[in-house]
Amino acid sequence: MKKITFAVIAGFAVQLGGLFLIHAVWLKQDYMETSGLWRTPEAVRARGWAMLLGTIIYVIGVVLIYVRGREAKPWIGQGVRFGILLAMVATVYASLSGWAILPFPHVLVLKWIIGESLLAVLLGVVVAGICQEARLGTPRP
Repeated sequence: MKKITFAVIAGFAVQLGGLFLIHAVWLKQDYMETSGLWRTPEAVRARGWAMLLGTIIYVIGVVLIYVRGREAKPWIGQGVRFGILLAMVATVYASLSGWAILPFPHVLVLKWIIGESLLAVLLGVVVAGICQEARLGTPRP
């Protein structure tokens, strides 16, 4: 249980840090150029609790899915594979669905997919590293 808790805490930090770098740094200019599509900064800050809640729920789900599906294989490969699958079912799906429904520029959506897919792989590797199995093949909770 300690490993799971640590993986959730570390994963939460990685996810928040990555989201900040992607959305507040890398995509800042893209968001300024499409400001008519977004809430005001004040309205976003007022809903910040919902973003934090969504992130912690996401990370808890990521960790629990990973520990239940890991295999007796090298953890780094499992983490990369898990991150790629995570990107496919979360990032790519949400980004393309949003683009199909809402007036997002295709370049912005492509940047979302690239940035958040790389973040998903990093998250997968971090979780796998923390939750790796013991050397003798005994799973570590």
